[in-house]
Amino acid sequence: MGRSKSREGLARVNDLRDAALKLIKAFGQWEAVTVTTGELYFRTANVGLLRLSYRTPFQKLPRASERLRYLAAIHKLEIPENLPYGLDVWSGKKVLNIEWNESETRIVSFRRGQWGDRRRAHPRR
Repeated sequence: MGRSKSREGLARVNDLRDAALKLIKAFGQWEAVTVTTGELYFRTANVGLLRLSYRTPFQKLPRASERLRYLAAIHKLEIPENLPYGLDVWSGKKVLNIEWNESETRIVSFRRGQWGDRRRAHPRR
């Protein structure tokens, strides 16, 4: 039962990702975001009450901070590398954060709710 449920959850998140990417392709624009190492550009879109942000392998995320690396080292933890693609979705607060490559999808955070149905509402131009 556990594996079946997690596969269903991953399928749901992949469906949400695919829908979000279609919205970003249709309505998105490049936006500069300031990070510790300078600026990165993400493809973003505001659709209804949702804010979508997409990154590709061309937007290299900064390395983990020294503090985070130190804390991981003293607790003997490994800091996972970011996968090349990423999607963040906000509906007031962040409701989805996923990363993926050709063979793996990593759900960083996911909050279920009505926002998942709002993705179907396309704004009028």
